Amino acid sequence: MGAGERLRGIARSRARRLRDSGVPVLQCALAAGLAYLVARDVVGHTQPFFAPIACVLVLGVSLTNRLRRSVELAVGVSVGVGVGDLIVALIGPGWWQISVVVGLALLAALLFDVGALLLNQAAVSAVLVATLQPPGTTAAFSRWIDTLIGAAIGLAMAATLPSHPLTRARRGLSALLTELEAALTGTADALDAGDVDAAAAVLERARATQGRVDALVDAVDAGFEITAIAPLRRRHRGELARIRAAVRPVDLALRDARVLARRAHAAVRDGERPDPELVAVLRRVADGVAELRGELTRGESTDGARSALLDAVGLVPAHGGGYSADVVLAQVRSLLVDLLDAAGMDRGEAVAATTSTRRGRDEG
Repeated sequence: MGAGERLRGIARSRARRLRDSGVPVLQCALAAGLAYLVARDVVGHTQPFFAPIACVLVLGVSLTNRLRRSVELAVGVSVGVGVGDLIVALIGPGWWQISVVVGLALLAALLFDVGALLLNQAAVSAVLVATLQPPGTTAAFSRWIDTLIGAAIGLAMAATLPSHPLTRARRGLSALLTELEAALTGTADALDAGDVDAAAAVLERARATQGRVDALVDAVDAGFEITAIAPLRRRHRGELARIRAAVRPVDLALRDARVLARRAHAAVRDGERPDPELVAVLRRVADGVAELRGELTRGESTDGARSALLDAVGLVPAHGGGYSADVVLAQVRSLLVDLLDAAGMDRGEAVAATTSTRRGRDEG
């Protein structure tokens, strides 16, 4: 890959990021201003800087992460500011007072049985209260109220104007199936041409897909959280459930593809001559993956993908044409079972379909 192509790829990636984050960024900016307005003009605080800070912390995390983390931050900053205001009001500011404030804030946060994110935010918020603006007679607890206002507005904004629950899930599933299609097509091309370097490149790319699987699982879980808090989004739960059901078999198919790519590399390296039918069936399975990607990400019936994959099952040869090529062939059969499962076919039926075809070819 040349430098120009890499730069274009980076530019496309940045453009996608701006496109996907434009609306959430605007949402966060408007919510921060609203939090300041409410705390200053409705509640009457003259410098309510903790209100927009809390709001940005809550919404800034929810742009890309799970809602639970946003709630943790809202609780963490509220606990930290509240404990800081209370303790410093009683014992005043100073170095040892900061130690007391941080310790008590962490202990208070631990009562909620949460992770490190909330604990860290509670401690940081307590330090800010104890050092940045020590409370006077009129400021005590006003910052805690400002924090509650900002956190509440942030969570309300996340609940009433959430991102679309299917966007990240569809994009993640599409990316996974695109990688699978590329692995199958690339392996077929490398076997057909006997190109060791091409086979090695396919293997390296296939090995880098696990992070995408983890991102998809997180995206689906986040989508379900959105549907739980946003009534207008609940109609998408059925499609999210279908994507969730496809995640595991697609993950297994990708694992099969990694083994397949490794053995294909060995076959080319060792000078094996794979059966042309093996190369052809790899391309047919890749076509089935493309069909499955389109149907799943558009929310359509997967009948077309099942039909295409079953047609590929009928083309699987009895032998691969060498030791490593036979392993590639075995992985193709396993991969077809996983893909049929992802397309909504009962796994037992998928196993039976691939097994019966194999027996028929072996007997012939």
